[in-house]
Amino acid sequence: MKELCSKILTATDVGVRFSFPTATMREHFKLLEGSQSLDFQVMDKYSKVWTFRLYTRKNDGHPKPVLTKGWLDFVKRMGLKVGDKVIFVLHGNHNDHLGILVKRNIKLLGSEHWADFFM
Repeated sequence: MKELCSKILTATDVGVRFSFPTATMREHFKLLEGSQSLDFQVMDKYSKVWTFRLYTRKNDGHPKPVLTKGWLDFVKRMGLKVGDKVIFVLHGNHNDHLGILVKRNIKLLGSEHWADFFM
């Protein structure tokens, strides 16, 4: 498994749209010429497939990619909160499948730990 990117969720990420890392978008997602969006699928740890739309705003060479379609449904169904961490990964025999992991920061005996998230 190879990590593409990870992000600690903000209020905007859980309430409006997920601000996707620009460098990851440029390296792993190829938008068609003239297109501002791309639908893609990810699989969670329960083998459920989610479809997200990666949308870029045309803004002086700074695309500011965001996840729109499907993202808020994922947040709601997974019960995500501000401060949780989302990790996009490549997995499969040839790192050809996109996955999504969720971690929650918990305090245990005075230390913080990122624990696997269970619904």
